[in-house]
Order: sequence, then C-alpha cells, then structure tokens
Amino acid sequence: MIRELGLGLQVILNKGSVMVLPASVDKATGLAEALKELSLSPQSVVGVGDAENDRTFLAVCGRSVAVANALDAVKERADFVTQGRSSAGVRELIELLVTDDLQSLDATLAQRRAVP
Repeated sequence: MIRELGLGLQVILNKGSVMVLPASVDKATGLAEALKELSLSPQSVVGVGDAENDRTFLAVCGRSVAVANALDAVKERADFVTQGRSSAGVRELIELLVTDDLQSLDATLAQRRAVP
C-alpha cells in the first residue's frame, strides 16, 4: 500500500516488529550524520545489534558485533558474536573494550581471515 500510494516510506523489520520510516532514513544514515558532526570515521565505530534493522548500520561500522540472541543473518555478517544475550552481550563487549580496546578481538579476526 505504501508503494502504491507513493508515500516515500520504507518498511523495516525488527525481529517481531515492523517499523515504517522515510525511505532515506535508517540506522546507517543516522550514524553517518552523527559521525560527520563529530568528524569521526566509521572505521572508529564498534556497532552492536541483533535484528534486521541493524544490518545496514553494522555494515558501515569498523567492527560489527552481534549479541548471542541475534538473528542468524546478523550473526553471519558480524565480526564477533558475544556469548551473552541482549544486554549481557553488550556488557561483554564493553568489558572487551575496557580490558584491551578490542585487541583480543582483532587478533581473532586476523586469524579467521587468514584461514582459506
């Protein structure tokens, strides 16, 4: 119906929910605007997500993280999947950031990328 009426909106899934947004707005465009204002590169960003609406956002982050209960499609594209679900996974990521600034994650990624 949105398309038939030419409303310039998009339907984005978020696990069991549906979001209707302007066609040019998603988490990735929001991140791009924030980074532009802060004069930061997307490569300096660590993003964490769990659902369809996070895929475009995670694709532009320097490091992408999926929590353990994320959808399989999100986990498959993430650089790292936490052991913890939901907020426990976010806490796990914060611990990695505080403990070693993701150096252990970078080492794991380098090993994974080196395997043919």
